[in-house]
Formats: sequence, structure tokens, C-alpha cells
Amino acid sequence: MTKRRSVFRSAGAALVAAVIVAVALTVLDVALAFRVYTGSAMTGGHADSASRNVGALFSTIHTVDEETEHASSAATRRPVQAPYAIRVRALAEDIDADARPLGLTAESSALSAALTDWLARPDTGLHPLLAAADVLAAALDAHKAKDREDAVTAQKALLTLQMVCVTALLFILGGLAFAVWRRIVMPLADLESHLGRTASGTAPDTRIAHRPTPWLGGVLGQAERTLLILKRSQHQADKDREALRTDAAASDGLRRILNAQHSPGPGVAVHGSIHTAEGVIAGDFLGTLALPDGTTVLLQGDVAGHGTDAGLLAVQIKSAVLAVLRLDPDPRTAAAAAWTVIEPEDERFTTLVIAVLDPGTGRLAWLNAGHEIALLRRADGTVEELGPTGPVIGPFITDPDGMWDVQSCPLDPGDLVVLATDGLTEARNGTGAMLGREAVTDAVARDGTGPRDVVDLLYRVAEDHGTDWDRDDTTVLAAMTEECGGHDTNPQDGSAS
Repeated sequence: MTKRRSVFRSAGAALVAAVIVAVALTVLDVALAFRVYTGSAMTGGHADSASRNVGALFSTIHTVDEETEHASSAATRRPVQAPYAIRVRALAEDIDADARPLGLTAESSALSAALTDWLARPDTGLHPLLAAADVLAAALDAHKAKDREDAVTAQKALLTLQMVCVTALLFILGGLAFAVWRRIVMPLADLESHLGRTASGTAPDTRIAHRPTPWLGGVLGQAERTLLILKRSQHQADKDREALRTDAAASDGLRRILNAQHSPGPGVAVHGSIHTAEGVIAGDFLGTLALPDGTTVLLQGDVAGHGTDAGLLAVQIKSAVLAVLRLDPDPRTAAAAAWTVIEPEDERFTTLVIAVLDPGTGRLAWLNAGHEIALLRRADGTVEELGPTGPVIGPFITDPDGMWDVQSCPLDPGDLVVLATDGLTEARNGTGAMLGREAVTDAVARDGTGPRDVVDLLYRVAEDHGTDWDRDDTTVLAAMTEECGGHDTNPQDGSAS
């Protein structure tokens, strides 16, 4: 581990050194370029300004001389007019201000002295003043020529420095790339090749023969140990996979039992579905059964919990209820049969609702053992609750006789029965808010279509609420009389759709 860390530290130090050198060279390059630019701009600016002012001074002096020459004789020249005097003095001051930073103080002072004499005695002539101006102009031209030569020299030096920077960086990066390739990439490539041969069973030895770097030994040893463990586990994994395939077939069979819906009786359309919280097995169950007297039985239950254990108990309860209903259509007998399935020492319980629809007599009978949602939507849109007629079914009940009642009400054409488990009303979104019974009731009331559309609508309402479907199983079953739409039968399992 210590050797491995030293390798990576060396590589990291080399990378940091390369970055530091690159930054230093870049800073030096920029600083030199800035200095060349600012120095050239500063001195060149003063020289250009002074040259322009000298030219303006020449022009002004010639103008004054011509006007004075026409207005008077050479012996009696008039003094320079005040505006011109102010103008030439201002130009002389500007020239002096630009000449001093350039080291041309003597030439500027000579020009100022000659200008002062000329302003005081114009009759002395322009020769001394023009001579001083020529000297200063020549000095400015020489200074600008030197600036141009210095700029060319600085540019050459800057270009040389840039070439040195690029060359140094290329050498550093090349050395770093070679070190990484030799100490990291090549050893890892050898490791990958060896592990591949080991995994395929073609490696001549379980240990690699050549380790280019000491730190690779620890990595290789750990990788080989892991690979050998995986190979020893492969046989067991194959056996587990086969067991899973067997369990999957059994789970699919249980799911089909929990979801199975037989064709309803005449005059009734039915549709229902289960959404499981874990895998394919739910603790909820639903079913339909057509009895010989023409009635249709709807049943739905919710075993406490979800997953495989709850699903197995749900299958037992549903099978017992259906078996009893085929022999005795009294829902109370079926509820008692469900009670006998639950062992006395079992802490689980189940809700159960059984609804018997008889379109021929126009009656609806139901038993509700603590089930969450049992609603009757009339054809006019009003919704009635098929309330509880007894407690939930569990081991706490010592005697099932007389524990549950059966109630009935009129059943008119177009009436719709909706059954749902608490996974729908207690559906929670990301903030923990539940969907609630009121939202379910409102959705049933506002939708006047058939069973399939109502079931789909309730699931959409839960989805729009932001339901976490992994929290609990959710089951919805709906049935309607034939006048609002017939029913079709699934040819694969005979369930109503």
C-alpha cells in the first residue's frame, strides 16, 4: 500500500510541477508582453504628441510672421498679437511636457528660450526659433526610430520566450505521459489480460508471472482472490438461478389465482385489477362468480401486509370463500369460511366485502367486514356507501356465528358498484398526504361511464396525486348493469374485462 501510494504521489507531484511551470512561464510571457506594449505605447505617445505640437508651432509662427510682414516694415515689426502669443506659449508648454519624459529637456528648453526671445523682440527674426525647433524635431525623429528598433527587439525576445515555454511544456508533458504509461497503464493492461485469462480458464497459473511495478502486486492479489471466489460461487449461483425460475412459476400461478375473475352473470359488466407493492404477489384479492340463480357475486379482500406471506394467505381465503359460495350463496357463511382459514396464533387479519347483484329482481345484497371502499353509484350520479356490516376477520374472533350481517338495497339499471382496498384511499405522495375517501368518492361520482373506465380513472387519480406505488397493494373492482354496456370475456382465463 505504501509503495502504491508513493507511485501515485510521484505522478501527482510531476503533474503539479508541470502545471506550476506552465503557469509560471505563461505569467512571465504575459508580463513581458505587457511591459513591451505599455512602454512602447507610453514613449511613442509622447513622441507623436510632441511632433504634432512642433508642427503646429511651425504653422502658427509662419502665420504670425506673414501677417506681421504685410502690416509693417522689417525695422518696425509690431509685437505678436495676444491670441497668437497665447497659442504659441501653450504649444511650447505641451511640447515641454511631452519632451521631458523622453529625456529631451535641453532641446525643449532651448526651443522655449528662443520662443520667449522671439515674442519679446519679433524684429530679431525667426532663424533662432526655427533652428531650435529643427533640433527638437530631429531629436524626436531619432527617439521614435529608437522606439521602433526596441519594439522589434522586444518582439523577437517575446517570440523566443514563447518558443521556450512551448518546448518546456512539451518535454514535461511527454515525460509525464511516458511515466504514466510505464508505471500505470502498462501494468494495468497486463493485469487485465491476466484476469481475463484466469476468468476464461486459460491462464497457465493463478499468479501473474511478471509484475512491472511493486504496487501492482497488492492490486493483483486482491483481484485474483475476488475472481476465484466468484468462480467458486458460480455453481451455486446457477443452482439459485434455477430455483428462482421455479419460484417465479409458482409466484405467477399465485398471482393468477388472486387476479382471476370468472365471467359475471347476465346483465352485469365487470372489470378489476390489482397493483402489487412487492413483486407479482399481493395481499389483496378480488373475484367474480356467476351463480346458477342468475346473480353475480363480487368479492374483494385485503390481507394485512403485502408480499409473499400475505399473498399465500390471500389465496387460501379467496379459495375458501369461492368454494363456500358455490355451495351456499349466503355471504355470512362465506365470511365464516374465511375466518376458519386464519390460524388462531396468526396475528394477521383480512377485510372482506361480498356483493351479490341480482338484476332480475333489482336487488343488491352485501356483507362488509371492515372493508375500506364499497360504493354504489346510482344512474343519476349520486353515490351511496355500502357500509360495514361487521368487524374485520381475524383470530381475535372466537365465534363467527352472528358476527356479520347482510344488508340489501334496490339495484336499478345503470347502477355501478365500486370496491377498492385501503391502498387507494391511503395512497401517499412525496409529502405524505393521503388521497382520501372523499377524492375517491368524487371521482366515482363524476364519471358516468362503464366499469373499465371507472377503474382506469381511479388509478389515474392516484397517479396524479403522486402515489408511491411501493407502499401498499392497491385493488379496484367495478360492476355495472348491462344497460350501460355489456361485458366481454377474456378468452385466456375467462375473466371479465
